[in-house]
Amino acid sequence: MIDVLLATYRPRADWLAAQIDSIRGQKGVDVNLLRREDAAGEGASANFSALLAESKAPYTAFSDQDDVWLPEKLSKLLAKMRELEARHGRETPCLVFCDSVLVDADLRVLEPSFLRAARLDPARLKFRQLVLQNVPSGHQMLINAALRRLCTPIPPEAVMHDHWISLIAARNGHIAYLNEPLVLYRQHAHNVFGGRKVGLRYFLSRMRQGVRTLRERLYGNFRQAALLVPALRGFERRNWFVRRYLVFRHGLFKSGLLRNLGTWIVM
Repeated sequence: MIDVLLATYRPRADWLAAQIDSIRGQKGVDVNLLRREDAAGEGASANFSALLAESKAPYTAFSDQDDVWLPEKLSKLLAKMRELEARHGRETPCLVFCDSVLVDADLRVLEPSFLRAARLDPARLKFRQLVLQNVPSGHQMLINAALRRLCTPIPPEAVMHDHWISLIAARNGHIAYLNEPLVLYRQHAHNVFGGRKVGLRYFLSRMRQGVRTLRERLYGNFRQAALLVPALRGFERRNWFVRRYLVFRHGLFKSGLLRNLGTWIVM
């Protein structure tokens, strides 16, 4: 049995129906769908945290409200999970994830690989590599009960539920990647984060958001990580030199020269 957590917020009815149909159409697994509407505007992390508290199955997956899952998504992730548990034990916190296909609102393919388009390296799964740059997205994940228990409840300092879960898995257990796109990841004007092709145009658009906005997002990552690494507490209040020393001391780097240069400038 796999619990699928569907956290919704004012969903578009036809997209939600397509998402639910694709979950119920999963082959080779028993699925228990748990849905919760964020009526109070708490945010995705709080919504998923409430759903995690309800989950009792041996494995748990996370669903957006507007994607489409390929029929074999969960069965293939489950097979990968069982490989990981066979090596490390079922009581070891484990996370497995796949790739996604970026599609437009009408499910036309934009990019065949979300990870490649976003220039995210699925081999960068150590804790220090994930602090400032999460790699597994929630809709790509499957976690076991040991990890679910460890990451629940999701703290209010969490940047997003998937980033928090990735950090907990990397620090306390194991993460494995299944190199196959198993989700049609729908891109539209109302994605919370969404997936964008990363290049010079992307970096210029980020810089146009303003240093203050980018700095607050960056410091949010440090506040989240500080729950697990006490040395990072109060990072934003440290002076210019100490902040950069802490980044080097703990090896907190992103993938790619431009990303790290941007972090250095904003920090």
